[in-house]
Amino acid sequence: MPEYAALDLETTGLDPARDKVIEVGAVAFTHDRITTTLERLVDPGRAVPETVLKLTGIKPEELRGAASAESALRELADFLQGRQPVGHGARLDVDFLAAAGLWDPATEILDTLDVARILLPSAASHSLPLLATEMGFNQPRPHRALDDADATRQLLLRLRDEGAALDETLKESMLALVAPYEWPIARFFADALTAPNPDPGPAAAEVVESAHRKSADGPPDDPGLMVALLGPDGPLAGVLPGYEHREPQLQMLLAVAQIQARGGTLIVEAGTGTGKSLAYLVPSIARAVRHHERVVVSTNTHTLQEQLMGKDLPGLREWLPWDFKACLLKGRSNYVSLRRWRRFLAEPCRDSDELKFKLKVLMWLHTTESGDRSELRLHGREEVLWANIASDPLDCVGIHCTKEDCYVHRARAEAEAADLVVVNHSLLLADAEVGGGLLPDFDHLVIDEAHHLEDAATRGMRQEVDGPGLVALLERLAKAGGGEGLLAELQRQPHLGSSGEAFEQAIPASLAAGQRAREFFDLAAHWVAAKLGDMERKDESLRVTPPLREDEGWPPVSLAAENAVTALAALDAGLRRAVAGVREWLGGSEPDQGIRELEIIRGRLDAATRLIDEAMLTPDHNRVYWFTLLARTENLLLRAAPINVGFLLRDHVYAERRSTVFTSATLAVGGSFDYFRSRVGLGPEVEELILSSPFDFFHQALVCLPTDLVAPEDHAFDEQVTDVVASVARRVGGRTLVLFTSHRQLRDVHAALKHRTDLDEVLILGQGIDGQRRQLLKAFEGAERPLLLGTASFWEGIDVPGERLSCVIMVRLPFPVPSEPVYAARAEQVRDGFAQLALPQAALRLKQGFGRLIRRSTDRGAVVILDNRILGRDYGKAFLDVLPPASRFVGPAAEIENRVGDWLDQA
Repeated sequence: MPEYAALDLETTGLDPARDKVIEVGAVAFTHDRITTTLERLVDPGRAVPETVLKLTGIKPEELRGAASAESALRELADFLQGRQPVGHGARLDVDFLAAAGLWDPATEILDTLDVARILLPSAASHSLPLLATEMGFNQPRPHRALDDADATRQLLLRLRDEGAALDETLKESMLALVAPYEWPIARFFADALTAPNPDPGPAAAEVVESAHRKSADGPPDDPGLMVALLGPDGPLAGVLPGYEHREPQLQMLLAVAQIQARGGTLIVEAGTGTGKSLAYLVPSIARAVRHHERVVVSTNTHTLQEQLMGKDLPGLREWLPWDFKACLLKGRSNYVSLRRWRRFLAEPCRDSDELKFKLKVLMWLHTTESGDRSELRLHGREEVLWANIASDPLDCVGIHCTKEDCYVHRARAEAEAADLVVVNHSLLLADAEVGGGLLPDFDHLVIDEAHHLEDAATRGMRQEVDGPGLVALLERLAKAGGGEGLLAELQRQPHLGSSGEAFEQAIPASLAAGQRAREFFDLAAHWVAAKLGDMERKDESLRVTPPLREDEGWPPVSLAAENAVTALAALDAGLRRAVAGVREWLGGSEPDQGIRELEIIRGRLDAATRLIDEAMLTPDHNRVYWFTLLARTENLLLRAAPINVGFLLRDHVYAERRSTVFTSATLAVGGSFDYFRSRVGLGPEVEELILSSPFDFFHQALVCLPTDLVAPEDHAFDEQVTDVVASVARRVGGRTLVLFTSHRQLRDVHAALKHRTDLDEVLILGQGIDGQRRQLLKAFEGAERPLLLGTASFWEGIDVPGERLSCVIMVRLPFPVPSEPVYAARAEQVRDGFAQLALPQAALRLKQGFGRLIRRSTDRGAVVILDNRILGRDYGKAFLDVLPPASRFVGPAAEIENRVGDWLDQA
């Protein structure tokens, strides 16, 4: 084992350009001993936030007169010379050294966070403090630089032992993978996998038996008896962890049981805290088991899927007095393709990130039974790398693939044997679009998070083609001006026989199609740019409307599209002839990869041809078409989506079901489901139920409405938003989520907040600036004084109970963008687009934003709405009416910080 140097820095914050180092620590070591250490306190030349002092235990007087940052970091840089640097989540440490000009960009740190994610895939958390606690490290002063560096040393050595103890077959595969590379991660695994096994004895498997005997009678058929199961005197009341009697839950359970028994459609709005998942799962399971009528439960988010599969269904399997089978079924791309994985594994790694990903997948494939990517807990670029190994219908060998070698087949076979199948909206809609076959036959459907159904259907049926991407596909077939394309490669393969001539004949057609496609997109890009400039809009999108087709610039663009379609159709005919003669090379366990690639390209070209033809020459009255000109790249995209998805959903999703239940916490506007029914194709004959939340909102929540802020369009609004957010976050010690409707506004307010010295003790996190949703939520939940600024994805699906989230600030009323092509097309089809679409959509969104605050009966918090239109416009009442009956303050913005602070102090 080489000599390593584990390092850690303690700093005043997370921004190397603004924050200062206060302590440096490092440990040099080999596998059997510590060779030397370094520990230096650093005078930052400024006040240190109280939260940092409390976390580290460092006293201000210890820092005064200590080493300068320049000398301490220089000493650390010298310490690292000739040793392999090691850190845990070390990006921040490297950034501080780089900011001081003391980090060689060619040096790559060995990050124990990466290694832990590979070797400890099932750990609840890979943070250093939790791993140190779980593994019993000696760490007398957590959050001190030397102690954290030494914890990193101990972790690396423990991970070395983990690698040495792996199964011999797995070790051989991993060693073969890392052998060609000199990256630190490769050298570490080469050492660990050849080290002596510290624990050769196998662990005995522990068998856990259910503590509850199952009834031979099966589930009851009487809905009343089913309700009694969850009633206060029922058998589950005494055994379900954290059981609470909730009357709305029992009402919903009874309604679901009855609709499934007699057939029909039910819409249920169940407020936060109702416990709606158990209210539909219990009757659904009972129905499926007793009557052999399969139930499909569809969700929109992975979060809810994980809750159902990881908590609710295992709990019910343990506590219900009868057995049942439930499974999760996902879309094909969520499962690994072992054929694609073997091909990808054999390819050289382009960088260390790709090597880490392959090591991680090797570990996972050794234990996984599902092949489901969610088990991998992908991070950052790993999401992109997954596309190389995901199951792909265009790269599937169908009947030639065995169930033992195909996780998609296995998952579908499991679904065929299940009583209840959990899917997401995308898969439900994809199954309907292809006429079935993706899901097993089912009798009953429960759609949770139903407020997303229209958007999910729109997204699922949206199509697009981008000019550069289309041209690149055509260039892969035949390159103009030199170079060799795929068709020429295939032409020279002797085992493809006489088809070589057909491949040769397709080359001119490919060159012609590439030329025509380039001409169309170049011409269209200039025309779109001119149109957007004439309209003086900041939008990147131009909707193709009937009046626009009468524009004087349209005929040349339309003619170019027609020429492109003709050339692409001619190419497709030639490719079909070429492939027809070598069809046998598509099957089997080792198909010809050139032919497989050609089929994939042909499928994508066919989809692009059909979209260009439809959008430019033969438009469908129920579809909207638009161009998007990406300003940063000048790429032009042509897109299409359905306008009315309601009748598509009705005819293809609900029609054949015995019963369908729609549920969500946000479906009704003004006590009516009219808006929801109109959007998803439901008539007036459906049954409806609105169940209020069991929470005491009057005593748990305060709504603050400032009366003296300028209109959101005013140039001074952002400055006022910054002042209110800063004052509230300072008064309540962070613990605040700020919801924006504009990325631009979020960035501007984030920058302004970062420059405020009164927020030095607050951790300011901005979506798209400091990370994306998952990592920001993790940082928010782990910080003592967090302030999180988020846009669209943070308005819902966030569950941070307790004091950690005490205030939600909504900057603007969340109206849809009027010029967004799909919304604009839909608004034109109704009498009053604002009243019938924009207002109810925004009101439901506001309701979702409020729902982030109170998640438990013990929560207490405040919501601040800064948009004065909620008080000053006639339609403001529609927003106030959808809010729960909370306490309310209406008054000057300057008073809000104390109102919120006093409200929280009363808890």
